[in-house]
Amino acid sequence: MIPRIIHQTWKDDRIPERFVAWSRSWRERNPGWEWILWTDRMLLEFVERHYPEQLATFAGYDQGIMRADAGRYMLLHRFGGVYADLDTECLAPLAAIESEDRVVLCHEPPVHWPEQAPYRGHPYILFNGIMASPAGHPFWRRVIDLLPLTRFGNDVLDVAGPCLLTGAQLDYDAQPPVRVDSCHLFCAEDKEGKQTVPYLPVTPSPLARHHWASTWWRPARRHGPLGTALRTAAFSMRHKLTRGRVLDGAQARAVVAPEVLARSAPSGNNVAILVPVRDAAAHIGPFFEKVQSLDHPKSAIKLVFCEGDSVDDTWDRVNVLASAHRAGYRNVVLARRHMGVEFSRQARWNRPLQRRRRAALAAVRNQLIDIGLDTTDDWALWIDVDVWQFPPDIIAHLIAAKARIVAPHCVRYPGGPTYDLNSFVARTIVPRYRYLKHLHDGLYQPPRSAWGRSYMDGLRHSSRVPLDGVGGTMLLVDAALHRGGLRFPELPYRDHIETEGLGLLARDLGVGAVGLPRVEILHAPW
Repeated sequence: MIPRIIHQTWKDDRIPERFVAWSRSWRERNPGWEWILWTDRMLLEFVERHYPEQLATFAGYDQGIMRADAGRYMLLHRFGGVYADLDTECLAPLAAIESEDRVVLCHEPPVHWPEQAPYRGHPYILFNGIMASPAGHPFWRRVIDLLPLTRFGNDVLDVAGPCLLTGAQLDYDAQPPVRVDSCHLFCAEDKEGKQTVPYLPVTPSPLARHHWASTWWRPARRHGPLGTALRTAAFSMRHKLTRGRVLDGAQARAVVAPEVLARSAPSGNNVAILVPVRDAAAHIGPFFEKVQSLDHPKSAIKLVFCEGDSVDDTWDRVNVLASAHRAGYRNVVLARRHMGVEFSRQARWNRPLQRRRRAALAAVRNQLIDIGLDTTDDWALWIDVDVWQFPPDIIAHLIAAKARIVAPHCVRYPGGPTYDLNSFVARTIVPRYRYLKHLHDGLYQPPRSAWGRSYMDGLRHSSRVPLDGVGGTMLLVDAALHRGGLRFPELPYRDHIETEGLGLLARDLGVGAVGLPRVEILHAPW
């Protein structure tokens, strides 16, 4: 049963006047229930005492709403009862759900779903402003365990908010189950104040209403219509003057054979591991050892290396190691291609170099497709030589996703922030100047913190997510797609190039890439 406790939170014990009546409604309609207002200080002490393993994550949040979100899950796990935001109003006694032995949740109004659900791969979004639960329900343990994994996300909804809750519920299959109701149970109006349209069986008597008072929301800085228009025009002009040659989108899409696009993911297990190498003398030996440790049948693996523009003895080492490890593999193919692109490894992330560097890398990857893939290959597995750790069963994990393009989560240490930022989920950007200002040399090059992208470190609440851009540190691709014309753009495609451009091109062709946020590979920390 759900204990007779109502939890609410605020910064301190002085509830703002606009919330007083709504907060009082929970007590007036539920006499005999204990009501607790948890202040920031009380929540901190509670977490330190009862969830010390979560204290570093909890105290490390840079926004109060993140702590409020995380804290409410721990309160419900420890004590049970009902959690209610201060901008919610109780409409009827909670006796209607008091006898439940399940966690009681409800959906956000469906009008909100298109804004948040699709790019995360969720069919809906749950409301975390009112929730009810017995004490000690194992579902909350699942939610709490996700908190350290999503702490690097750049969207509060993913770090500890409704999207984390949704992802946890969608993956939760333990008993007792979770009860998920229509939004009408707790959230009868959308954020515009409009009555929601029934879409699921509606509870006979809605228990609460959310007033959408934006308790924790702070509006973004606005420049006004004129300021926005001037910024948009200025950045747009700069982009037109500096973007250089771009790939014709229609032509790029027309190159890919329609019959290939209509296929499903391959059922075979022949894998061609494609590896571009440059100045990789220190990595090539350990890389061969890691490939040797794969539990995929060696007779099903082909190794393909393409070296170019190295200033060390990478080519010699590749040849020696290829000869030593050739036995047992389906085939080993070596090639060289000099692109004439000279820059130090330390300078490879400099923004002015990105277009030239990544165009050259795209050309090398396309060379690997031409020399390394044939009709005997079911899959192309791209691996960067400086990926130093991956599970022996990584190929099985990727194939099991049953998608034609799959990327694991590349980090530098387990549970750490995303390293390969080329794997991302795109979001709508308003106003447009925020996008345009990050266009340089025809490429969209935003800082990690820029609005408009989500990375897999903030999406660990889901086991799989739809990707727009993909990274090449490790990437599984249906070999038929490559053979059928899907290549890495060597010129910008929709302001993206190389692996990112391939991901966007594939999505435009109806072949969406899939990311696996919880399947981690480790890139060398340097």
